[in-house]
Amino acid sequence: MVSDDIVFSKPTSLFICGDDRSLLNWVAYAIASANDPAFSWTDLRHTDQRPDGDDPLSRNVIPPGQVRVLRPEQLAMSDARANVAVSAVVRADEPPENMKRLLDFLRLPEPTQEVLAGPRGKSALRVAVLSNSHRLAALYPGVADVQSTVRTIVASDAILVMTFADAPPGARAAFEIVLFVDGSVRGGWRSATVRVEKGPSDGPFAAGRQFSLGEMPSLGTILARSLA
Repeated sequence: MVSDDIVFSKPTSLFICGDDRSLLNWVAYAIASANDPAFSWTDLRHTDQRPDGDDPLSRNVIPPGQVRVLRPEQLAMSDARANVAVSAVVRADEPPENMKRLLDFLRLPEPTQEVLAGPRGKSALRVAVLSNSHRLAALYPGVADVQSTVRTIVASDAILVMTFADAPPGARAAFEIVLFVDGSVRGGWRSATVRVEKGPSDGPFAAGRQFSLGEMPSLGTILARSLA
């Protein structure tokens, strides 16, 4: 039996990869719920796309006020917008490190800034979930852009959880924890396996660990509420 504690004590980032979109999103939902019941969930869809029938959004388990549905292009970064904003508000004698932090934040897409600057729930750390992030890959082709984005979000005292249902990109190295989930909702979530490619040396997501979702009660208890 692996460690049961999936509540994080500090900001971090998780990349959850696999073939079954719905199962990846359920794992993200369980981790987010355990850390911050008021988590923010952003679902990326192209026009006229709908979530799979087994997806958490189709099961209506996430409060509507915590969900936003965006097209991938709405999460494109904007260096030009950030530079204009910085020039308007930053003093000439501002320390370089402060300017860099502000510029990195303003470079984030506006919806992401809104999530990070919005009201917090009762949890110590804000959780921001981005589901179906594989639909964003064309807008973030460079590893440096992914690293900068992840670093800035985590620096805003947040836990970033992303699901990616496609061939895993090299940019996943920008995340502190990388999970591969093998299985499907319809095939039985309890027997689906989780392989930790990257993670801290302690806790449930230590690099090299492999376990089934049914072996981790803290994940399983949350999933069992909505999945038979």
